[in-house]
Amino acid sequence: MSVTLEQALANLSSTVGSGIQVGSLAELVDGDLPLQSFLEQLLPLLCDLYAAPAAVAWLKTQGAIFGVRYRMESLLPTVAHQRQHERLVQLSWQQNRPLLAEPAGLPKSEPSDLIQANSDVPNPTNHRLLFAPIVHSGEPIAVLEIALPMQAGMHAGTQQSIDLSAAQKQLYLRSIQLVAQRVYGGLKRRMAMPSTGLAQVTRELTGLSAQIQSLHIQIQRAIENRLAQFQGLSFATLADNQEFARLVHQLLDSHGLRVVCPECGHPAILRCLRAGNAKNGVFVFDHYLDSGRTFHGGPTTVPVLKVTAKPARRNASTSGTAAQP
Repeated sequence: MSVTLEQALANLSSTVGSGIQVGSLAELVDGDLPLQSFLEQLLPLLCDLYAAPAAVAWLKTQGAIFGVRYRMESLLPTVAHQRQHERLVQLSWQQNRPLLAEPAGLPKSEPSDLIQANSDVPNPTNHRLLFAPIVHSGEPIAVLEIALPMQAGMHAGTQQSIDLSAAQKQLYLRSIQLVAQRVYGGLKRRMAMPSTGLAQVTRELTGLSAQIQSLHIQIQRAIENRLAQFQGLSFATLADNQEFARLVHQLLDSHGLRVVCPECGHPAILRCLRAGNAKNGVFVFDHYLDSGRTFHGGPTTVPVLKVTAKPARRNASTSGTAAQP
């Protein structure tokens, strides 16, 4: 982790990050300081890492958000600035990945990871603000905030935000994500982690189920599209046609699928059987109906192959027939 973080910081600029500072971060995280002392030393270290003028560690306890600040007051001189900033912090708590908030007045940025300056939650400071949620069980338990450095302007005594390319902004986002992942270990040892409730688990599993279902549909369509290329083919021998049918069944069965019988619409297994004068066999759809095991079809070439889900396994003791293959 430290090497990766060091490389990410080194790619930003010669003034950002060093191996010594990254090593100090690791020592601090793995040390024995209590939470308050840990945060008080963490924030100036983060400012050193990013050559930043200010930083805040936001934590949530008993439903309330509080911040341990380091030099942040000078960037928010008025009550109006502070209230706007609070809205920006609240927005960062709704995320699970780092965000970069542009100062008001700068041109709109392209990367989708950025909070735009002309959004409903503007950045009231003259600095880019880098936010990194620290996530536990899918929910933020803390947010790191860093005010990125400015540089001298063209006129004496003025400063302006450093012009950053889209690639540099992505580097900032990547580096602070690595920092957040490293700091998570320190917070986990120093804080009482919120327990994972059944409602949260249910939401996560429901979302996972929807993702899996979407993947199943994509797999089904991909297989069906490829099988359509074989329609009308017949191979040189009965053994070849039977091997083709076996390979099709093997592929479908590995994904919990069957072909659709074009005659009755039921899920079936494609087979090739000896039949009459068809020296290379005929293709049939093998399935169980209420009347028992049935073979539909009979073309000598590969038929249209539509794909559907595998049916539930039949119970031989209640159906009076052999269990469905």
